[in-house]
Amino acid sequence: MEKIFPVLCILFLLLILTGGCVCLSKKASITPPRLRLTLPEVIYAVPGIESNIYFENVIDSAAFNAYAVEVKCERGTHGNSRWFWTPEKQDAGKTFDLELRLFNDYGRVAAARCKVVVAKEPADYKKKITLSLLADSGVNCLYPTHLLNVMREAGFVNYTPVGKHSGGGKKPVPGGIAHDGYGGFSWGCFLERWLYSAEELPQAQTEAEKEQMRAFGISNLPKSRSYMLRSPLLKLVNGKKTLDIPGWLKEINDGKAPDFIVIQLGGNDMFGAMEDQRQQRLAKTMKNARKLLTVLRKNLPDSIIGVTTGVCGCGQDGYGANYKCLQSQYQYRRNIQSYNLAIAELVKGLKDPKISLIPLNQCIDPDNSYLWGSYPIHARHRKKVIRDRNALHPSITGGYQLGDAIYCWLRKQLEK
Repeated sequence: MEKIFPVLCILFLLLILTGGCVCLSKKASITPPRLRLTLPEVIYAVPGIESNIYFENVIDSAAFNAYAVEVKCERGTHGNSRWFWTPEKQDAGKTFDLELRLFNDYGRVAAARCKVVVAKEPADYKKKITLSLLADSGVNCLYPTHLLNVMREAGFVNYTPVGKHSGGGKKPVPGGIAHDGYGGFSWGCFLERWLYSAEELPQAQTEAEKEQMRAFGISNLPKSRSYMLRSPLLKLVNGKKTLDIPGWLKEINDGKAPDFIVIQLGGNDMFGAMEDQRQQRLAKTMKNARKLLTVLRKNLPDSIIGVTTGVCGCGQDGYGANYKCLQSQYQYRRNIQSYNLAIAELVKGLKDPKISLIPLNQCIDPDNSYLWGSYPIHARHRKKVIRDRNALHPSITGGYQLGDAIYCWLRKQLEK
């Protein structure tokens, strides 16, 4: 009995250890509850223009670097941080299936599929095309200028962007860019924003007028930025804010509906939400998005509308440079990934063949397409290193990538 006892003890310990290992393996192989891929259903492509999927941007997880990625597609190259492909002329009009798979040490944990759709050669390059852009400060990376240049280089000589200004409130000039992009704007701002500046208050003729100004809000924006005070879609009727789409069209396009409308919003709607506020903020944003899209469709039944996804931004250095500890890369990524999933569902649910999603988030390089700065390694070190200095505003090259994505969507629409 004395000889058998140690053997039984060893067997008992082995049994416990083996069971523990099996249990650990089973737990680790389960997909984390909130691991999602925000890959769009369609990625638009055009011969001669590079298409991208940056893996970091479409993995909705705080630990996106912890997963191995595998891409299955007939075309393109699977790189370390992205899938990329530049279609050739013979690819025009074709569609390719793409699958993105995620793995950890225990196997596959998630997968998503999309279609890469290559636009056909357009029938008429000389067709008159007008495009309106409703946007936030994302326009400051100059993607409207890049879009104009790419369209002209491709031979669309009668492509005309329309809007109230060309950037910074400057009046558009013939042959140049025009848009309705306003820093800080959200879906709700285009529906409701009507403020007065502190400079306007002393100009009020009556006490009643002053009271109305105060009721609508007074901003300290300098005169050079006063164009951002009010939505271009609103006017005052009997002292009440009223949507006025015909009045807006009269200002930007001689009263005519634009052929295309691109809406690039969402970042400001979701920016400040903390985790316990995210779902409430998301619900409000979708309500405003649905309302604006409904208003536009009612007034502009023939315009083709593209709604962009939001971009996740760069690394934490950029967030720290802009927001100190007030907002983090982690929280904003959580917010914008939720927005992207929700806006895709909203657009799909409208079942309007003239409203579609323009995927932007997957196409922009999170490591090399945002603004950089030179900073000391730390206070006691002489050497300087390059770090992100702006969390959400791309550099010019980032603007090129965003402009390319919108161009590819537009080219596909021009088939119709």
